[in-house]
Amino acid sequence: MRATLRRYGALFRTPGVARVAVPSLVGRLPTGMLTLLFVLVVAAGTGSYAAAGLATAANSAATALVGPVLGRLADRGRAVSVLVLCGLIQALLLVGLVLALRAGASAAVAVVLAGLAGAVNPPIDPVTRAVLPRVVPSPPLLRTAYALDAVAVELTYVVGPAVVGLVTAVAGAYAATFVAAAVTAAGSIGLATAPAVRRGWPPSPAVRRRVRSAGLLVVLAVAGLASVAYGLLEVAIPAHAAVEGHADEAGLLVAVWSAGSIIGGLWYSARSFRMPPERQYGILMLANVAGFGLILLQRDLWSLGALLLVAGLFIAPTTTVEFTLVTRLSPDEARTEAFTWANTSVYLGFAAGAALAGTALAPVLGTAHGLTVAGVVAVGLVAAGAALAWTFRGALRGP
Repeated sequence: MRATLRRYGALFRTPGVARVAVPSLVGRLPTGMLTLLFVLVVAAGTGSYAAAGLATAANSAATALVGPVLGRLADRGRAVSVLVLCGLIQALLLVGLVLALRAGASAAVAVVLAGLAGAVNPPIDPVTRAVLPRVVPSPPLLRTAYALDAVAVELTYVVGPAVVGLVTAVAGAYAATFVAAAVTAAGSIGLATAPAVRRGWPPSPAVRRRVRSAGLLVVLAVAGLASVAYGLLEVAIPAHAAVEGHADEAGLLVAVWSAGSIIGGLWYSARSFRMPPERQYGILMLANVAGFGLILLQRDLWSLGALLLVAGLFIAPTTTVEFTLVTRLSPDEARTEAFTWANTSVYLGFAAGAALAGTALAPVLGTAHGLTVAGVVAVGLVAAGAALAWTFRGALRGP
């Protein structure tokens, strides 16, 4: 614990770190809020959960497809304007969605507005990860910074839904959407005005050629396969809780999974490893295979919660190493775009996992053995990712 506190103390004493980290965390909260909000407000406004699902899918798909374009613009000296404009436009679209639903707009209008909000999702994650190496030149502290960033991602999915639940209970889902809009704008503008982001970085004529390295493609494939497994289980776990007669505990189970990841990320960030990142990546992917395999041992919801806590321990450390590898495998002038491609891989993988759960595996998820079947598929997906990480670890060493 003392080692962790010392490492984080040294990190935040580094000039410019807090000025990047704080608005980045604030601006990311809507990521954990919007999925739940779209379900609540679109279903309430249109009377259709199908429309709510389409709105959520449109938002995620648009974010995945347009993200690399926004990252490329940021790498070409437009990070400040991209963050500010996207933050403000997304906030206006969220407000517009509420006003349209209150006025009786159709489901099609809600889906279009949600998709447009995804298309202008501020590239807070990739800009943060691209600028950290410029603020934190020390490799050990940079790894701590990336570990903190991975923990922040998990916190987003714990704190975001909690904020939605609290505001919705007090003032309704429409008010919670206004809060998400305000937080989006504040975080985006806060990050855009950070000195490290304002200074920018010089574009390179070789960006388009150099951003697609073989090693980076391996990282994208491994992260994508793991994300399919996560997306599948985030549908299968609530379905299993419902079968057990405790549907209201589904959110708690997923939160426990994230809590395990936070604990693992904090532990990992306080350690120094001589092992090169590409070997760490392979070992951590094998640990994730074991973690997903643990879920197959569950006997009731209590045991499932305990196993999810253990399984989550490997998530944030794996994500931290992925960030390190993307930094190593992408040119400085194209790092934001590289991180947006990583986000795209995760978004598409997660969506594919949810779609798999809603189509091919839908008949079994409502049965007593549904989680076991989903768990076996998830283990296979993560094992395939681990095999890729080990087989092509030479490409992960970079130039």
